[in-house]
Amino acid sequence: MSVRPVATQPFDYEAKRWGSAPLHPRPWFANGLKLRYLLEDLEPVRGKVLDVGCGAGSVAKAVKRERPDLEVIGCDMSRSALDAAEAEPEGVAFHIAQAEKLPFADGEFDFVWMFDVLEHVDHPERVLREVARVLRHGGVFHIVLPLEGQPWTLYRFLGCGTRWTAKVRHGGHVQVFSSERFTGLAAFCGLTVTATRWSYHGLLQAVDVLYFSWLDWRGPVRGSVEDMAATKPGFAGALMRAASKSVATVAWGEARLLASLPGGCGHFTCRRDGAETRG
Repeated sequence: MSVRPVATQPFDYEAKRWGSAPLHPRPWFANGLKLRYLLEDLEPVRGKVLDVGCGAGSVAKAVKRERPDLEVIGCDMSRSALDAAEAEPEGVAFHIAQAEKLPFADGEFDFVWMFDVLEHVDHPERVLREVARVLRHGGVFHIVLPLEGQPWTLYRFLGCGTRWTAKVRHGGHVQVFSSERFTGLAAFCGLTVTATRWSYHGLLQAVDVLYFSWLDWRGPVRGSVEDMAATKPGFAGALMRAASKSVATVAWGEARLLASLPGGCGHFTCRRDGAETRG
């Protein structure tokens, strides 16, 4: 399925920041399962690794904490996000860069990952070609991708990006992917999918839709739910953190229980083909 959402105003990535809250591979962290799957793919890897679209750096820093032997690089197009990341870099080197034109040499990295990025770009094939270019032959690419066009999901039922456009306005999602669309596009760009894990089965799909629908009523916010919960003071902040941890823990268990069933988020492991990528 290949769907492009309705036209909208350009999303302001300098005004909204993701990825500043601390992250660990534990059930009570909102992105804990995503990090756990990434670390599993990183187990055999040695050398230099790259986080494309690192935001404020929570994933890159978490990888560096768990794997201090790796040389971890992060890049993002948002200067404000990188300023937050570089305030406490924790051993990660950060660079400003467009995903469509990475400032790195051919085959420079042993492993590349990307969390929740490809749905934001106008030309995903250009991004995937760049990933393949900077990844050594035989290297691994790990991508976490919302699958808002996946059959039998709430997103598909609602017509995410066409009839229901809250994630276009408030999340900057300008692409709608299914696992089939991503797998075909990745292969075209020289990246063969070798394994797929799933999450966002029932609970998180419902929470996600309710949250973005609420933003249509409330108006935009400056950060992700977990980032806002981590910094909000007082009783309201404590309540937000408790709710976030509870939802994350239940969703972790749901994803593990339904691991063999496709969900609204795909965690794809890809291998860089030996042949040159197509232009």
